[in-house]
Amino acid sequence: MSDSRFQPVHRPSAPPASRRRRFAPGEILMRQGDPGHSAWLIESGDVDVILERPGDKPVRLSHLSRGALVGEMALIDQGPRSATVRAANTVVATELGHDTFRRMIDTAPPLANYILTSLLAAIRRLYGIPPCERSEGSGNIRSQHDYARVLNRRPFREGHCFFKEGELASHVYLIQSGRVGIIQGGTRIAELGAGRLFGELAVLLNVPRAGTAIALEQTTCEIILRNDVEQVMGSLPPILRTLTRFYAGQVARSRPGHAAKPKAGAAVPHVPEGDMPGEMDDFL
Repeated sequence: MSDSRFQPVHRPSAPPASRRRRFAPGEILMRQGDPGHSAWLIESGDVDVILERPGDKPVRLSHLSRGALVGEMALIDQGPRSATVRAANTVVATELGHDTFRRMIDTAPPLANYILTSLLAAIRRLYGIPPCERSEGSGNIRSQHDYARVLNRRPFREGHCFFKEGELASHVYLIQSGRVGIIQGGTRIAELGAGRLFGELAVLLNVPRAGTAIALEQTTCEIILRNDVEQVMGSLPPILRTLTRFYAGQVARSRPGHAAKPKAGAAVPHVPEGDMPGEMDDFL
């Protein structure tokens, strides 16, 4: 999560606007719940990512070392820090400022931005952290190039099956009104309302559907074709494209029974947890 972990293959050079800082053992790089003003790229040393839970003991989520990026979630969705990051020993890290990420986010296609922030909201819910209110809203996003026209919005009757578990994915859906239930192995595992995406994990990771989606009442959705998703993903800067796939993998792994591997010949690679390709070099 967040405050996550990425291991580029090569040591990237620092951007001109960054600064390097040394943290003593036990020093806090960022604290859960605080606003996010920067991310940190670990150049040497190790950090612990800790989830603090009211009335319970803190949980160490991961132990990260050289090449890890922490703190980027709060910069992307402008929500609070989702975890505390503490230096396990002497750490040297390079700061990546808020403006660096916001320039990329603000110029990203609206659909790509919506998918990314929706995934972050899912990760925050996964760890019991309220998602940022800006992450999911009224669903006023369009899959078409002309966002003033509504070409793919359709009403669906109660009981309509959008897709079944195990099917190959060709669409993503954005709920405009109504409710959709996600069923896995005969059990309803989620109920989604207006502003929520569903079906995006199978498209982003190029894996079969992990569940069945049923309209629980009269529901209107924006239907987003796989080609639209692939097009906007391809237009993102490498770091945002890789982050989106990484977050999709995190959310998918949290759901029992989700296919962990892409189908044969998949064009979109699976990003293992805690591992990020050298695309970080392109970013820096």
